[in-house]
Amino acid sequence: MFKRLVRSWQLYVALLLGIVLASTFFAGINVGADTAAKQALDQTLSVTPVDITVSTSSFSSPKGGYGVISSKNVTDILQRINTVEDVANSEAQSSLMDFSLFTALNLTRPSRIYGITQTSRVFDGWVGGAPTLNENEVYVWSGSKDASKFQIGQVLPINITATSFDPNTTQVVSLSFLQNLTVGGFFQLDKDALNIISGAYQISYGYGPFGPIYIPTPTVQLEENLLITSWEKTFANLLDPIYNFSPAYRNPVGTEILIYLERDKLVYPWDISGSLARVNTVADRITEKLLIYGLQPNNYLGQVLSNFQQTAFSMRFLFISASVPVFFVAWYMGSTVSDVSMNLRRREIGLLLTKGFSKRQLLGIFLTESLLIGLIGGFIGVGLGIILNPIFVRAAGGEFTGPPFAAWDTLFLTVAFAIIITFLSTFQSACKAQNITAVDALRQYRYIEETKPYKRTWPLAAFALGSFEMVILLLGINMFTEMQRIAASGSMLLSIFAGIAFILSSVLTPPVGPWLFAWGLTKLLIRGSLKFQELTSRAFKFLGDLGSLATKNVQRNPARSAAVAFLVTLIIAYSFQVTGTFASQQDFSVRNIFFDVGSDVSVRLSGGRPFGGEPAFNVTSIVNEIKKNLTDSITSTTVEYFFSGSISNHYLQIKAIEPESWLATAHYENEWFSGRDAQTAIRMLKTSNECIVLERSYALLFGKNLDEYITLSIGQETKELKVVGFFGNEPPMTQGPYIYGAGTLSVPSITYWSYVPDGLLRNLGADFSYSEARILIKLKEGANGIESANRIRGLNLNIGTVDSVDERLQREKSDVISTGQLNVLRLGVIFAVLASSVGTALVTLVSLKEREREASIMSVRGLSFKQLATMLLAENLAIIAFAAVLGTFVGLIVVRGTVVSSNASGYLVTKHMVFPPDVTLTLLFSFLLIFASTVLPVIFMSKRFGSRLERVVRQA
Repeated sequence: MFKRLVRSWQLYVALLLGIVLASTFFAGINVGADTAAKQALDQTLSVTPVDITVSTSSFSSPKGGYGVISSKNVTDILQRINTVEDVANSEAQSSLMDFSLFTALNLTRPSRIYGITQTSRVFDGWVGGAPTLNENEVYVWSGSKDASKFQIGQVLPINITATSFDPNTTQVVSLSFLQNLTVGGFFQLDKDALNIISGAYQISYGYGPFGPIYIPTPTVQLEENLLITSWEKTFANLLDPIYNFSPAYRNPVGTEILIYLERDKLVYPWDISGSLARVNTVADRITEKLLIYGLQPNNYLGQVLSNFQQTAFSMRFLFISASVPVFFVAWYMGSTVSDVSMNLRRREIGLLLTKGFSKRQLLGIFLTESLLIGLIGGFIGVGLGIILNPIFVRAAGGEFTGPPFAAWDTLFLTVAFAIIITFLSTFQSACKAQNITAVDALRQYRYIEETKPYKRTWPLAAFALGSFEMVILLLGINMFTEMQRIAASGSMLLSIFAGIAFILSSVLTPPVGPWLFAWGLTKLLIRGSLKFQELTSRAFKFLGDLGSLATKNVQRNPARSAAVAFLVTLIIAYSFQVTGTFASQQDFSVRNIFFDVGSDVSVRLSGGRPFGGEPAFNVTSIVNEIKKNLTDSITSTTVEYFFSGSISNHYLQIKAIEPESWLATAHYENEWFSGRDAQTAIRMLKTSNECIVLERSYALLFGKNLDEYITLSIGQETKELKVVGFFGNEPPMTQGPYIYGAGTLSVPSITYWSYVPDGLLRNLGADFSYSEARILIKLKEGANGIESANRIRGLNLNIGTVDSVDERLQREKSDVISTGQLNVLRLGVIFAVLASSVGTALVTLVSLKEREREASIMSVRGLSFKQLATMLLAENLAIIAFAAVLGTFVGLIVVRGTVVSSNASGYLVTKHMVFPPDVTLTLLFSFLLIFASTVLPVIFMSKRFGSRLERVVRQA
């Protein structure tokens, strides 16, 4: 068998290259999924400071009742927990919200006092080293809102009140006592310590462009003043008097047990399911220890592992599903090479049969060879997948942080995949080879395709079904919305047809429908008719007899030509679909962030503030202070005032703006406005204080046209406003506004706001309160939005939240799950193009090798190297050019249909089909690589034919 492998090494190298490429991509997908999952897990664990918590609010006291806990109870609970195996440490943390210092120190915020044990991990993040906390001594967080009003040595009178219901007298009784605490100093905490002290244990998840994503828990921005004291020396003395007071009370002091596990012993990234089982076992053992107290742990670490177990599996399944085109290329490439290999080994097969080999033995030989090739290709693919993964991701413009990681099952899955692909590629050819008779096998060469019948039924059916889906995509129809619209019309016949069309569209959704369209068209044009050959003959008419000969060669082998055309079409369309969808999603994400923020930076001033009275903040002074401190970064600013108006029982969200500064500062898109373009409509607000850019849903609801008047109730006044434009988009069928029943009107579930001039708000008087003000800031080109937002936060102004587009974008990039998904999509495009290029090159090579004798005879009859290369290029480039055009058409239609259909949701920010320069460059590179994969093999084999001419002629 090894001798046969050596003799046929060229064919087996071709097959091995295809298997290596497919297994490398398969390994790369799994490595990408494993790496993204591991990095996401590490990222999540890094901001999950506490593994398990136990709240004592349901503590069952030996005295009776719930919630009453003493310092001894807490100590006993900690001792029980620490006896559980794999528990690294546990600590108690109590807290008390104090309002008595409001008056005493003239504070603007309440104060929360935390009691922590001397072994607390909060001390690990204490900047500058943790002090020894003395009895009744507190330290003040320097980031507190009123930190400047505390002084070292200052005595803080803390009033503690507990209330209880006396069942004997049926009266509420209270316990009050005063605890004086002395300020011992100030402190700063790092992010982890601040998350521990503030209780930021929970991890949140959301949905990104490609599915569920992890949302990092930001450090909690505490609004209250934060003070820390000793739990053992101070808070224990606060718990015991309340414990002795009553078994049931309104507890002013909350106590929580924080538990830390031996993560290194329990959590392994390559075994998430086992890690989850081990962590849950520890949690169960803790529960058993606390049953006597009626306490139930909250297993945060188990929640994290459970979420990531599902995420890792869904990511891998999604990636493999999205990579079906590449796997199809690998299968087709292997089967084509195997067909040619068996055809060229006919004499060898005949000799084996004459020596007494049975058909079963022949099949065993061929399949054993395939198994060996699959094993070698699988192991090579694993190594290349790990090595090339970060290189290809960075080459495609992605970011690959940290070393690649592969789970233990990646090796097994990749090798198994390589063997399966090899087996599927060679099995049919091996079965054909074993059925060849000895006499027929001794014939040196003949086309296998000559005996294959051709039927038009399946190609016609595929083309018809695919064309239906392509029309749906071309028109951008959302079949679900259209079905609802037709159903609402009441026509039974149309509803039946709409239901059938909806089912068909659901089954044919990309990539199924476009694949059927491409396969059916290539089969009908190349395999089933002479149209393609006629077009080819006309195109190559300038080549004379060489063009005619090239056309006849294409016509002689139509099945393989049609398969190559479909292969290239599939990959070109796939490249357009992935890159186009990816670019459109990125563009949508950025524009959606600008829509949420309002401009480059925004500052919210929340709370109902009187416009003309004495507000708690002065908007003008805040804007001036921001402009004064950021003169080097700011281009313009504007202010939006939010309030509401009503028409009957319908409430409108309204923004009051200054038109010119708003147009210069705010982010808006012309497609959001109708009736008049954005600039014209907004500038018309300057003409009068009695005009409005009306939200489009309400314009439809009340039948208002441009320049008509609408009457609103705003506060205590009624205003008749002229409609100078419309804002928003027309709501889809599922949202209204439409008439239901007898004159009943509905409003859509998604509505936006209307715009009025700020002069209207000023005319409403000092008693009218708006709900919120927002300062929009447009930065100079090149200014750093993150730095600008931080500088605004550092001004110590009386403001709410500061939002920045750059911060939002950075937050998205920090999510490793979303980044990992995008990286795998980039890998998909690269490997798809490589697979198509290598596949086209290999098919061209083996097909030309199959025609080696024919080409040599042509050379003997007078064809020069240039003429031979020209003829071979003509017949191959015709197929590739046709496939490239068809693939581009199919890919663009799929991207457009996907983008337009997704905009039927009714949201204001819609997706656009965009192909930025980097994406266009990637597609251009794909075209060049695929065409090169045809040209280079033809030139190589043409030279090879000439060099071996004499030997081949002698053999003839």
